[in-house]
Amino acid sequence: MKYTFCFALILSLVVLFPPFAAAQPGKWCQSTDAGKTCSSYVSYFENGDVYGYGVNNDLLYIATGYWRQHSDQLCLNLIYKTFDIVTEQPFTPDDRNICDTVLSQSKSLLSVQKEDGSIATFYQISETPDHSMSPAPSQLAENAGKVKPKLLALNVPPGRFGLYPLPLEMAPASVSFNMSLTPIAADDNTVTAYANVQIGDPDNDYLRVSLLQPKDADSALLMIEYIMPGYKPFRKALASDITPGEAVLIHLDWQPDGLTTVSYKDQTVQYKLPLEQWQSYFMASNTKATFQRLPEE
Repeated sequence: MKYTFCFALILSLVVLFPPFAAAQPGKWCQSTDAGKTCSSYVSYFENGDVYGYGVNNDLLYIATGYWRQHSDQLCLNLIYKTFDIVTEQPFTPDDRNICDTVLSQSKSLLSVQKEDGSIATFYQISETPDHSMSPAPSQLAENAGKVKPKLLALNVPPGRFGLYPLPLEMAPASVSFNMSLTPIAADDNTVTAYANVQIGDPDNDYLRVSLLQPKDADSALLMIEYIMPGYKPFRKALASDITPGEAVLIHLDWQPDGLTTVSYKDQTVQYKLPLEQWQSYFMASNTKATFQRLPEE
């Protein structure tokens, strides 16, 4: 029922991202009060990329994809990730192809007719597009004090894997979270319990904060894995004595230029990540694993 509701909502959300009428990059705010408050933001890039985010009916959505122009029809191919703004509970990602009609456009204002016939108005806030969830949509900012992230749990049998999308995409950002894993018994002695939080696009450089416990081991490793496609992964162990089921407290922060810092107790490491097509996930295999973001004090 939850995912049916989410899919129906996404059908209405996709029209909130009308395409850009010309090859003029920038970041735009959708507003009904001449730009004083913004329900959503969208960045259009010269290379055809799109990065957008906003709030609708108490759901935060993040959209990434591409735009193209055919006469007066501007079309987008987008992948949506959607979250409850209070619990941060993720819904099933969805992809949509949409085309809207540009009615008028100036350097600072864009008016479009959406697929349902309604009119939306966008105001340019910057000539430079970005992959940052900053500034925050007005409704998200207004509800910041009410956020109580829900515990996410994956119970993944041997030979399978599970995945939750995460809303860890704003930049700059500072995020703390707890993560744990408990291996699930398997007949195969080579089965390894594995859980990780992944930051970045798997088609580009990306980072994993991971817990790993071979079946014949009594404790788990806490690792940082920095992966560059085509190169041998770099792995650094931060701890080797994590008890099964123990919650490990991790702190992450990153900047718009992609500088990412990972901290555990008194250890800190830094990496540089590209923010193009930014993604973040909690994944696990062969384990009972949990993730919970902790609001900043």
